[in-house]
Order: sequence, then C-alpha cells, then structure tokens
Amino acid sequence: MGNPFRIFGLGTIVVDHQVILDHLPTPDCKGEVIDDRHQVGGPVPTALCLLRRLGCEAAFQGRWAADKFGRMIEDDLSASGIEYRPPSLLADSKTGFAHVWVEQASGRRSIAAFRGSHQIEERDVKPDLLSRYDALHLDGWSIDASIRAAQLIQNANGLVFIDLGSPKRHLEKLLDVADSVNCPLSLIHRLFNTDDPADGARQLLNLGPQQVTITEGENGAWLFREGHPGIHQPAFPVTAVDTNGAGDTFSGAMIYATMQGWDAAKRLRFASAAAALKCTRIGNRDALPNLGEIESFLRTSL
Repeated sequence: MGNPFRIFGLGTIVVDHQVILDHLPTPDCKGEVIDDRHQVGGPVPTALCLLRRLGCEAAFQGRWAADKFGRMIEDDLSASGIEYRPPSLLADSKTGFAHVWVEQASGRRSIAAFRGSHQIEERDVKPDLLSRYDALHLDGWSIDASIRAAQLIQNANGLVFIDLGSPKRHLEKLLDVADSVNCPLSLIHRLFNTDDPADGARQLLNLGPQQVTITEGENGAWLFREGHPGIHQPAFPVTAVDTNGAGDTFSGAMIYATMQGWDAAKRLRFASAAAALKCTRIGNRDALPNLGEIESFLRTSL
C-alpha cells in the first residue's frame, strides 16, 4: 500500500438524480427511463471518496441545507469515512442538486445542475483546521474561500490540487496558488480558443501550476510539467456504462499518484486506469475502484 496522507476538500456537493435511458433524447422528444437512483455527487467529494478507498484520510467543507438532500449528503459523507462539520444553516438555504441522464449503451451523459443557494464564505475557512492536512483539493467554486484555503495550505508546505470544469471568477488568482490543475480539453477551448492540449497546458502553466493534466474521454489524457515534454496516455479500452464521475475519479487518482512521488508517466497511467474502471460500473460510490483493483487492471493492461 502507498504512503497515506491527509487531504482536505472544499467545493460543490449536490444530490444527483441519475436516470438511465436507452438513448439521450433530442429536444422536444421523450425517452423511456430504464432505471433511476439518487446519489451524492460533486467533483471534490467524489475524488475524496476514491482517496478514502485508497487508504487516505479525508475531510470536506461544503454548503448544504437542513432538507432531505442535506441529510442524504451527511449520511453519504459519514458512510464514506469523510470528516465534515455541518455548515451554518441559513433560513433561505437550499441544497444543490443535479439531473443526470445516462445513455445505457454508451455511458454518455447530459447534466443540469443547481450548485446550491449559498457559497462558502472566506470567513468560514479555519486556519487551525487546515494546518492538519497535507493537501487541498478544490473545484474553484466559492472562489474567495478557495483562494484563502489554498494560501493556507501552501504556507504549511502542502500541495493544492484543482479540478477545473468551467471558467471561474478570479481564475488567474486561483491558478496562482495551485500546484496541479486538471481540466477537460473542452475547457481549454473555452479559455484559450485552442484545441491543442500542449498550447492550452502551456498557457495554464504560465499562470502558476507546476503540473497540468487534460482529459478528453475516449481520446485519453495528457500530462504537462514546466520544462518537461508532454505525455499522452491513450484511453484504456473498456465497455463504458456510466461516464459520470470519470473526471472526478481521474482527479482523485492523480492526487494520490502525485502525493506518492511517482514519475509522470506512472501518475497518468494510474489516474487513467482508475477513471476507466469507474466507467465500467454505474454510480458515484460503489463504482469507485480500490487500490488492488487498479493495480490488477494495470497488470493485465500492459
């Protein structure tokens, strides 16, 4: 087993209503529902759940309300072994939720999300709490609180990881306090008007991170570091039944691999394998692989 570490996560948490369909309907068309379930989602908590399965200690700070979805979130965090402090409750607060439609044959999905009625405030970030952790994982939501938490972790010689799914306010300030950033190639296009992973990574690296990973689903993933050639990892050939959460899983596995001090190629291969395994199963929790499953998959995929 690898070296354990403690990681703190701050970001979005929602309750997904996941619906399995024969095919994703086009506008003004209907699709027959095959199955459905409610599950807790969000880039950071899903990555933390994977890291717990890999033997790490984890804590999460987010926003939710005292409603049925909020109770589901607390039950999920407790069941996953993730420490949390219930957020201060506001009279008009509402827990975030998402509708996730998954096409059964391909695993493709469409998502409509409400991130919650209130963000985490900068004053909610507690220096004495963060000082206990070796690393921080962010999604860029609650931007002021994220930047403050990142500064505190870096001041304590910890590493800051960001899973960036969309443009954020004060993005340059956030990236300036990041050590490692992951994002999909589609975001590179939105940020820099380029579809070249190397060009997009170069522009991200210029803003502060030491490591950038870029994912593109079935086309694989790239890893770039300042002063080193980029590395590409082809996607592992698996039968995908649910791609929702694959990027979150990739990010969690990349955090683990980076904290182990592995070389770049091993980091990228490990994270890609974890994401591939997740896609072969439905869900955000039971679908997450453990360390033995990832290592066995890699041995058989040489």
